[in-house]
Amino acid sequence: MKTILISILLMSIIVFSQCDSNLPIIGKKKKEDPVGNLFALCFQLELGSNYNKSNRIQDNGDGTISLVEVIAGGTCQFSAFGRAFGRHEGVTPRYTIKKCIQGQVYRQAQNDCKGTGTAANYWGAQKLQACPTNDTACDDSIGKQSKTLSPARASCINDKTAGQSWDNEYSFSVGKEYNLSKYLSNRADELPVSDTDYYWSFGFGAGNIYGGGVGAQSKDTSNYVMCFRKG
Repeated sequence: MKTILISILLMSIIVFSQCDSNLPIIGKKKKEDPVGNLFALCFQLELGSNYNKSNRIQDNGDGTISLVEVIAGGTCQFSAFGRAFGRHEGVTPRYTIKKCIQGQVYRQAQNDCKGTGTAANYWGAQKLQACPTNDTACDDSIGKQSKTLSPARASCINDKTAGQSWDNEYSFSVGKEYNLSKYLSNRADELPVSDTDYYWSFGFGAGNIYGGGVGAQSKDTSNYVMCFRKG
């Protein structure tokens, strides 16, 4: 009798287990998808990031310095091995400035502007006129320094440092935004950086490296020339 009951019990267990294996299991936790979860986290990180924007001065080691905008924030990066997330830093050059002012000679090996002259004359730094005469003889069609007739502007237009194109239509307000004065003042051993060392700026105005503009000057005044370009 006991043998029959045990047999019936075993058969019932087998049948029940077979039936249960074919039924859906309610509330079963789905299998984890680490790649999918990482993508979702990346997506939230990228959308929810508070991007930090700042400015930076970068020495390019070729006789030029760049004023760059830096944007840092969260981002997703994709590769052949899957997705990853982290911090991303984008650097965009806004302005490029010649490391040496006009008249100075750049030394590649030393990465400085002491290739000619002496400390007494700021290593050959030249002061140039916006125009030999204080009239409209060197004005372009919109009243700015002519690219060809103005000695100050032409010196930059004809300059080929680092294979780039240059101009001297630089606004010192841009320099203040990038804290350029601090960078230049740290090079006081090779650059004129006093409050009365003026550089030709936008149009026929002038300013010093600390951003102090003196407005329009007599066009036949001689000032230092710093060449720059956008981008």
